[in-house]
Amino acid sequence: MVELVAHVALQRLIEAAEAVEESLMPNEREMLHSLRTKYLVPIDVDPFDTTALEVILRNVEVRKGYDFDPRKDGGRVIDLPRTGDNKA
Repeated sequence: MVELVAHVALQRLIEAAEAVEESLMPNEREMLHSLRTKYLVPIDVDPFDTTALEVILRNVEVRKGYDFDPRKDGGRVIDLPRTGDNKA
């Protein structure tokens, strides 16, 4: 049976994140959209999903004191130096 209290609590976190969506970094926005879709219907809440939303909301608060523009900063680019060989 679905834990409705946990589902409602998660929905409130999703709504809080939606309220500050313009302040979310691209990967946070992607996670929010994924979780919104996942929890459209009441299902058992994964504690990781609750924690992820709490961290996203905390990050928005932390970034308030910094000069971040979510539209241009923090893109999902991994630029690691390459070596000559790519052998496993």
